Amino acid sequence: MNANDVYAFVLRLKAAAERDTNIELAEQLDNALHLGSSALEILGRIRVIVTSNREAITILLGPSSQREVEEIIVFVDKAYGR
Repeated sequence: MNANDVYAFVLRLKAAAERDTNIELAEQLDNALHLGSSALEILGRIRVIVTSNREAITILLGPSSQREVEEIIVFVDKAYGR
């Protein structure tokens, strides 16, 4: 997992949320991608979003998406030195 993988996952998830009319999740993801400050801040916000929306992510992308969510969490935690 790397930052490009995280961003690709977010774009897939955002598109799925828009198709499913989960506007709140789509907006959260869009806002995270456009924080405009640092990549680390963007990744941190993405981590918060995927952590708090696991059920919706499973519905939108299927059960296998939880593996990707876990990989994102681990990647961001490492980026933050946790």
